[in-house]
Amino acid sequence: MIILLIVVGPILLLWLTGFLLVTDFAVPLRDARQFQRVLVLFPHADDETITCGGFLHSLSKKGSTVTLVLLTKGERGPNAIRNGNLKAMRTKEAQAVTAILGISRLIQEDFGDGELCKKKQELTTFLATLIEQEKPDLLLTYDLAGFYGHTDHITCSEIITELQKNSFPSVPLWYVTFPKRILARIKLPEGLARHSQFHEKQAAPTHKIFIGVSVFPKIKSWYTYKSQQASLAKGIGKFTPVCFIWFLLSLVLFEYFAGVSESVQDSEEG
Repeated sequence: MIILLIVVGPILLLWLTGFLLVTDFAVPLRDARQFQRVLVLFPHADDETITCGGFLHSLSKKGSTVTLVLLTKGERGPNAIRNGNLKAMRTKEAQAVTAILGISRLIQEDFGDGELCKKKQELTTFLATLIEQEKPDLLLTYDLAGFYGHTDHITCSEIITELQKNSFPSVPLWYVTFPKRILARIKLPEGLARHSQFHEKQAAPTHKIFIGVSVFPKIKSWYTYKSQQASLAKGIGKFTPVCFIWFLLSLVLFEYFAGVSESVQDSEEG
């Protein structure tokens, strides 16, 4: 028993310290059990897992219908040159993750990775029709900074934000985000950030969701995206070994969101 405590004790202490560091206790907790039809809209496979995979799993586990929409096949990812079959690989990975997270339906389109800004009208028509058909009671997507300035992320957010404001004002829209402490430390792969002023548009969280044991399928989903592991690990830390990522992900028992109305209000007050 003493040997067990000597071995396990420091690990538990390290985990607790990490949990306290990454958790923003100032952000209020939100109960999301009222949402029954959630429409999740992102440009690329893995966007959903990184930002809100635990929340999606917990919603599905409670019986909510979760529809995940991916607008591209992700063929221009950082591994595209080495792996000519990246589009097929990422599509297959997204399908596997859909099952892991219990997502009700996956809709994966092919508007072109890195090309969304050139197809705004086509995308607007597609998304407006989809929202009308799905009749969601919650929309989830990136903030207007695209999290870190990626053009596809920004275009997706801009279109959905305008649609929600002008055509579906009764449907709540949440931006996925992170605590300010984590946002300041995240490093994304070089060449993906297109807008140097994206920090000014990043949405600070207005509430957080406790994901609890749903962190485990989130971690499993992260590892399922094998084509993206190297770039994701580099984003967390240049010298972070992939095998240690599970420990870091286990610290994040809350996922953070910015309600659009709260974000606009905070921006105006600032």
